[in-house]
Amino acid sequence: MARRVNLIGAAVFVLGLGLWELLVRTGILSFSYLPPPTNVAVGLSELLGTGELVTALGHTLFAALTGWAIAGLVGVAAGSVLGLVRPVWTYSMASLEALRALPIVAFVPVAVLLFGFSVQTEIMVAFYAALWPVLLNTISGMRTEQRMVEAGAVLRLSRAAVLWKIRLPAATASIVVGLRLGLSTALVLTLVAEMVGNPAGLGFLLVEKGQALQPAQMFAAVCVIGVTGIVLNGLVMGLARVAFRGQLASSGETA
Repeated sequence: MARRVNLIGAAVFVLGLGLWELLVRTGILSFSYLPPPTNVAVGLSELLGTGELVTALGHTLFAALTGWAIAGLVGVAAGSVLGLVRPVWTYSMASLEALRALPIVAFVPVAVLLFGFSVQTEIMVAFYAALWPVLLNTISGMRTEQRMVEAGAVLRLSRAAVLWKIRLPAATASIVVGLRLGLSTALVLTLVAEMVGNPAGLGFLLVEKGQALQPAQMFAAVCVIGVTGIVLNGLVMGLARVAFRGQLASSGETA
C-alpha cells in the first residue's frame, strides 16, 4: 500500500493547503469570500452536522451512477454492434458524428423541458454524457487486429466464440477507459443539471451556499465533489482489475 501512495504528491498538496492558509490569514489574498482551509473544515463539519451533505451526496451519486450504469450497458452493446457490423457503422456514422459534435451541456435544457425538475432529468443527462466515451471506446476496442481473428478462424472457432474469446478480451482495456471517462463526465453533467435544473444534490448545495454567502460551506461542497470523483475513479479501476485480472495489466492500463 505504501508503494502505491504518491507521498511526494501528498506532501505538495498539504504544502499547498498550508500556503493557502498563510496567504489568507496574512491578508496577502484579500478576497472577501475566500476562506482559509481551517474555515472550510468548519464548514464541512457544519454540513455533516445538519445532514445536508449526506442527503445531497446520496442524491447526486444515485443520479450519476444510475445514468452511468445504463450508459455502460447501452454503450457496450451498441458499440459492439457498430464495431463488428460494418454496414451498421456505414449507415449510422454520419448521425453519430453529428450528435457527438453537439455540446453535452446543450442537452441539459432539453432534458429539463422533457422531464421537468426531477431526478429523471439528472439521470438522462448523466446517461447522455457517459454514453459517448463508452460507445466510442467500445467501437475502437472491437476492431481487433485481423491476425487475431484469423487465428480464431484457424482454430475453427464460431463467430460467438471469436466474440467471447478474442474480441471482447482484446477490447476490455478500451472499454474500461471509456467507463472511467464516462463516469467522470456523468458526475460533472449531473452537477450541472442540479445547478440549473433539479434543485437537489451537491450541485444545488453548491449554488445555494454561494447565494447564501456561506463561502466556507460552499468550498466544503467543492472539496467533497473533488474527493467523490477521485474515489469513484479508484473504485472503477479496482473493480476492473479484480474482474479482468491480467487483461488490463497486459494492455498497459494504468489508474
